[in-house]
Order: sequence, then C-alpha cells, then structure tokens
Amino acid sequence: MRRSAHSPEPPAVAQLEPGTPVVTKLMFAPVKIVAKRIAPRVSGKVYRRLWSVIDDDAPPPRAEERQDSVAKLALALALEGACAAIVSGLLDQASRRKFARLTGRWPGRRASS
Repeated sequence: MRRSAHSPEPPAVAQLEPGTPVVTKLMFAPVKIVAKRIAPRVSGKVYRRLWSVIDDDAPPPRAEERQDSVAKLALALALEGACAAIVSGLLDQASRRKFARLTGRWPGRRASS
C-alpha cells in the first residue's frame, strides 16, 4: 500500500503509550501465583467468620447437602462468592501496589482516563 503525499504519518513510537514490558510480567508472575494461592484460604476464613455472625449454631450449608431452606443456601453461596471476589481483588491490588513500590513499574494495564 502506497502513502499519498497528504496522508498523515503514523505517530512516533515514543508517543504511543507503552504496554507492560515482558520483563515486568516475568518478574510479577511469582508474586501473582502466591497471591492466587493465598486468596482462597483468606476468603474461606472471612466467609466462615461472617457466617458465624449469621448463624452461630450451624456450619454454613453446602449445595450437596439436604437443605431445609433454599433461601439460607442461596444466602450462604452469595456470601461465599462475594468474599472470594472481594478478597481476591483486594489481594491482587495490594500485591501490584507493593510490586510497583519495590520496582517502580506497575504490572498491568494503566487505568484509562
């Protein structure tokens, strides 16, 4: 494809927003693996503690068990999912902040303005 004399030039490479360098991704990979391994354990503890506030007598209901109340099961599953998502997201953000503080590079996409 030929350019005409009036077609605009592509922006210089320095003007393009850089992506995450491969080295940064490789350096962050072990941190991400550890955070992903810790998150389910922490969220399980948070979930069990919250459930003890709701029903101090019984453990949280499981889907594979016979239930007297489907509403109670739905509440337990929703609470468990919310705990998992919140803890996972907060732990991921905290690990990225700490990594950026130590290396000076943010491991991931920058927020769009």
